[in-house]
Amino acid sequence: MAGMSMRRAVGLTAGLTAAAGITVASMRQARSEGTAVDDKDWRRLPSRGEIFKNKLFGLLSLHTVAKRPPLPDWELPIAEDPTLHMHPRVSRLATSASSDGLILKDAPRIYAPFAPFTDEDMKASDYAERLARRGVKCVWHFGDDGVGHPLTVHGGCIAMALDESFGHAFMSLGRGPGYTAFIHVNYRLPLPTGEPTLIDIEFEKLEGRKVFMRGKLTDGKGKVFSDATCLFVQPRPKADAMEQAQAQVDSGGGLEAAA
Repeated sequence: MAGMSMRRAVGLTAGLTAAAGITVASMRQARSEGTAVDDKDWRRLPSRGEIFKNKLFGLLSLHTVAKRPPLPDWELPIAEDPTLHMHPRVSRLATSASSDGLILKDAPRIYAPFAPFTDEDMKASDYAERLARRGVKCVWHFGDDGVGHPLTVHGGCIAMALDESFGHAFMSLGRGPGYTAFIHVNYRLPLPTGEPTLIDIEFEKLEGRKVFMRGKLTDGKGKVFSDATCLFVQPRPKADAMEQAQAQVDSGGGLEAAA
């Protein structure tokens, strides 16, 4: 009985895997022929069954059928750069979005400098040059579900990718966590799905707890699809905030003034 149950489970898995392979192949064929999936009725809301089927096929394809694609030629020099290392972790948002290969075909690859930016660097006479050399490079690969118009990456996904990349750049400074104060994104060209893209992050200036950065999203070969500027802020240490509040109270300002 146990052996039969095991054979049924293996058969079911094999059947689902084959179905996933057929579905992925048909979608790729549609793309190669220049036709989008649901191109004529792409605004129609999918049913729960369709969503479940796509998620299931995506998971099976990603983990049993599809092979991780090789790095694009333009990424190889980045991966081999001895001054950069790949971050072992990304946010839960990026991890979840890449879990089934639909919104993101793979988790983003973040390349950042090894060494933090120290107080010595801040005080150095060549501070600006040192900061300019701290480029952070992030590779994002958007899938077929991360779209607005068919086969065109949703602007919100692009903004998310830029924000996440800015966050990794901020953390590479060695200052601990930081938060987005503002981000301004310019959408220069529609970004097609299916090919890896490169986000280059550069630091503009550091002012106390404020870090100003700029970035651009390209095809890895120089063609710019979006660019952005942002401000990240390092949170004020809790001890400093408490001391300031106490000073306000001691000076007669009261708790309302301290807040």
